[in-house]
Amino acid sequence: MAQNENAALHVVFTMDCLPAGGRAEVHGPDRWDDGAAAIMAFAESLSEEGFTPTLFVAPEALPRLAKQVRELYSAGVELGMVCHPQLSQYQAYLGAYNFDRQREIVQLGRAMWENALGEAPTTFRPGFFSANDYTFHVLCMEGFQQGSCSLPGRVDNEQCSVWPRSYPFPHHTDPLDRTAQGTMEFFEVPVTSDFEAAPYVSFETYTPPHLRIEEPDVHEYARDLVKRHMGRMLEDKVAVRTLTFVTSNLVGWHKDDDPHAERLRNLCQMLREVADELNLDLTSSSVAGVHAACDVELGTDLDLDDVE
Repeated sequence: MAQNENAALHVVFTMDCLPAGGRAEVHGPDRWDDGAAAIMAFAESLSEEGFTPTLFVAPEALPRLAKQVRELYSAGVELGMVCHPQLSQYQAYLGAYNFDRQREIVQLGRAMWENALGEAPTTFRPGFFSANDYTFHVLCMEGFQQGSCSLPGRVDNEQCSVWPRSYPFPHHTDPLDRTAQGTMEFFEVPVTSDFEAAPYVSFETYTPPHLRIEEPDVHEYARDLVKRHMGRMLEDKVAVRTLTFVTSNLVGWHKDDDPHAERLRNLCQMLREVADELNLDLTSSSVAGVHAACDVELGTDLDLDDVE
């Protein structure tokens, strides 16, 4: 792999931004100022390392987080919508609902978002990666262009988050099969995970090791996971090589005694070392940026009018 020609390695750092308190199924920060401070500290820590985050903000949080969100958006941060139906008084996770009810839920969140910020979101993530085979079609019909909706290898039937054999690299989606590549305009950028472990797991509920920054043992597996992921992308000739990290504003990024800023610095140093070893150019990207790069690389020029 060290002989690979020079190419970009797109790194996407994402944060789910939740309202304070929340509900039993969706726990948010204890205080609004803690949640807001965590967002700003995460963005600042990334900026010091030369990266810009993608923030997935719950519409229900925007009335209290709009100031911080607008400030970061004006600085070039991508904003996406994270959808937890329970925050708007629905009883179940997004993937539990049929086509029409999912459209209702997504429309509600999108309208709340537009009312708060003056424009509609185009990037999406379902809470807990909850989805079914209707979800990508619904998102495309509702004007979303891309998202980070899947955690390949994850199986949680209660949360309707079932991705045991989903395609693990950035791709255009299929309107009938959430796990497959397709030609629909909606573009998926999965969270980077140890998806190859899933076929050997027999647990009813399983979340594979993945690039979640607050995992206490992330440094024990991150380097190996990244290198194996890169090797598989090179082997499969994936058009745009991507690594996607995830965290949330539940993490106390802004607190002096919190370890996550140092953990992030160590992960970024590891990424630089791996990129040098594989002769790749480390590039900060967003979910929308990966979509654009992939379409350019593949010569794709899809239009929503092409989708029935």
